Amino acid sequence: MNLDLTATTIFVALFLLVAWLGFAAARWRKADLNLLHEWGLGGRRFGTIVTWFLLGGDLYTAYTFIAVPALVFGKGAMGFFAVPYTILVYPILYLVFPRLWVIAHERGHLTAADFVGDRFGSRLLALAVAVTGILATMPYIALQLVGMEVVIAALGFPQGGVLTWRLRWASTKIRPTLRASEISVPTSRCPH
Repeated sequence: MNLDLTATTIFVALFLLVAWLGFAAARWRKADLNLLHEWGLGGRRFGTIVTWFLLGGDLYTAYTFIAVPALVFGKGAMGFFAVPYTILVYPILYLVFPRLWVIAHERGHLTAADFVGDRFGSRLLALAVAVTGILATMPYIALQLVGMEVVIAALGFPQGGVLTWRLRWASTKIRPTLRASEISVPTSRCPH
């Protein structure tokens, strides 16, 4: 695959712009990152516009553009659940979440586990919610990494990382040499 110079230039320029904006924003409003609400919730100072962009980044991720279409392609209509699910769930969330935000803000909750622990008075239930959240997030993070790999591969960089690319290159150079010397070598393929 050849490197797409135009797409790579645009990608790098946008990456540098966003990185610069992040560093500029860090100096704009200093925060005490030793406080969890400053680190995790931006000090609860996000306005409507910032929240709108954050929701957009949350909704339109690798899950939306890679996982759901792949599921529909692989399993057919079963993968279509994501469209009606979104249509049914988001109006409910827009009704419930403002009240949840008010309660969480008044009582200082930072996570769903904080809210559940306070609401039901059970530390064990709060722990179960926290552990479930962590375990449920792991495959989602893995999916985001796969999505980034696909995007970077679309720019023309080798897919599978530098190590996989070098292993492929080495296998094309070493196998013919070994066959020429008539040594028996298993012909397992590299991943991807």
